[in-house]
Amino acid sequence: MNYDNILESLESSSQEADFNLIWNAQAVNVKTGNVPTLYIGHTKQEAWESCDGCKLRGNGCYAWSGSVNIGSSSTRRAYARGADKTLSYALNNRHKTARMVRVSAIGDIGRCSSKQASEIKETISKTKLELVGYTHHWREEKVAKNWRGSLMASSEKINDADLAVAQGWRATTIVAEDSPHAFTSPAGNKVVVCPAQTKSSITCNQCRLCNGSKKAAPIIAFIAHGNQMEKALA
Repeated sequence: MNYDNILESLESSSQEADFNLIWNAQAVNVKTGNVPTLYIGHTKQEAWESCDGCKLRGNGCYAWSGSVNIGSSSTRRAYARGADKTLSYALNNRHKTARMVRVSAIGDIGRCSSKQASEIKETISKTKLELVGYTHHWREEKVAKNWRGSLMASSEKINDADLAVAQGWRATTIVAEDSPHAFTSPAGNKVVVCPAQTKSSITCNQCRLCNGSKKAAPIIAFIAHGNQMEKALA
């Protein structure tokens, strides 16, 4: 019996887990627009653990260092009081202008189980809304199997974004404030700075370029922002 293979299998299967999820039907967010939004975890610790391995966690991440982290507490308190925070409720009670579902505001859904990933994608697809979300765990085989073609591969450097594209992902990266709004990556991929950052009249709900299922679409660059943006660019 090959014990190395058994141990490897057990270690791999241990990463397959259903996450505790909280879904908001509506969100007051100037940049994204009023769209159904996912928060990972019934506690901040659960959300924090879902981001394990991300270089930006606690080191320049906008969500963890800014108002999103603070605001997530009120969402969790509402859940604890008994508010319906299921995906079905969020979709059925979304604002009439919603064209997308945000996956997620804080935490990384990438390492959820295959079953949970399929349920999320299938449920959202029935509404005809677009799924917009990101994972920093795109290099992992199981994450790619579950989410490539749905989520965006989130990277810190343009060369990593090129690598993600070469592996079949749509990708994002981080740039400085003085970056051109459109340019070509070292590998020859078109890169566009997030329109919701460069044009105040456009929201994510209107743009939806970060729908990971879009074909022949550019790498999306986000201008580093938040109170730890210097760390994000380091």
